[in-house]
Amino acid sequence: MTFDLSRFAINQITTPAWSMAEAIEGYARHGVHGIAVWRKYLEDFGVKQTRQALRAHDMWVASLCTSEWLNVETSEAFRKAIDTNRRLLDHAAEIEAPCLMMVVGGVTRDKDLAAQRGRVREALFDLAPYAKERGVRLGLEPLHPMYAGDRSVLNCIRQANDLCDELGDGAALVPDVYHCWWDPEFETELKRAGAARIPTFHYCDWLVPTRNLRDRGMVGDGVIDIPRIRRWLDEIAYDGPFELEIFSELDWWHRDPNETVRVAIERCGPLVGPRVS
Repeated sequence: MTFDLSRFAINQITTPAWSMAEAIEGYARHGVHGIAVWRKYLEDFGVKQTRQALRAHDMWVASLCTSEWLNVETSEAFRKAIDTNRRLLDHAAEIEAPCLMMVVGGVTRDKDLAAQRGRVREALFDLAPYAKERGVRLGLEPLHPMYAGDRSVLNCIRQANDLCDELGDGAALVPDVYHCWWDPEFETELKRAGAARIPTFHYCDWLVPTRNLRDRGMVGDGVIDIPRIRRWLDEIAYDGPFELEIFSELDWWHRDPNETVRVAIERCGPLVGPRVS
């Protein structure tokens, strides 16, 4: 069976065994021309070389992952993190990524969650004008609350939507079914956001049991009702990318990336086609 994959992208972290060049060639060879670029691979390969390889294989970019974390201890480190994020926004613009994924870091050693959320807000307001100038949006991805301790204090979709309201055109909402499926306000907050606020949308699945914090499932292997969520997106006329992002240190990361891409197409193909009219 063939699928319309024009809106489908694979995040590089799904196939970490492949280098940048291998991922670009491999995805394109399987008929997937969308890629979410992972920062480590971009820096290893080079921004200019990445841009050239993307063009050579007729690839488009769904996002650049991820920002510099902001859970730092000193004002000097905070400013360095801001400067690094500005540089990453430059890189995103060079490879024509519509957004830089903002993974903002968890709580600091003072354990003051409210203060850390305040620092994140301060950083986002600092970065938003520069992002807008570069033609890139700050992709605010709420992460599941179990990640608040180390990875991100941005945890609920309403929280991210509220920040987008404040930040304006320099920011966008990037929902991930893994992080948001449990949230009672997921549907209403998607409708509140509307299609224009969402530059890309992340697919994967929630396994039962989930064995560690890098144990996401392939679409269809878990408990998330992804077809229903796709219908919610159709209702708001979302016509942007669907991006597969799987952290899987116990399963998919050990497989041949070609197998992962083949299965990804089979599972995601029915869920990434044109919007149902």
